[in-house]
Amino acid sequence: MKVLERHEHSSQTFIPLHVSRYLVLATLDAPGGGPDLSRLRAFVARAGQGVTYSMGTWHHPLTVLDGPASFAVLMWRDGTSGDEEFVPVTTPLTIDLPQEP
Repeated sequence: MKVLERHEHSSQTFIPLHVSRYLVLATLDAPGGGPDLSRLRAFVARAGQGVTYSMGTWHHPLTVLDGPASFAVLMWRDGTSGDEEFVPVTTPLTIDLPQEP
């Protein structure tokens, strides 16, 4: 993981059109600002499971796990710098994925 992003003025919804599994990572603000990596949570989503990030939620761009995929993305934009905020993540993180049945 190299970056987390958030959208201060809008929620953001990802609707899977064609995907097997994908990784969802999200967290809230740290007390001093920026993403709180100690509260970062990871989830494996499957075909038919969409995800909506609330306004201001830090998240990693979707990571597709099992091959090519496509999503519809819904998000309101006002054209200001608050539409998207990106911060680099320099802390090494490890995510252990569950084995497929």
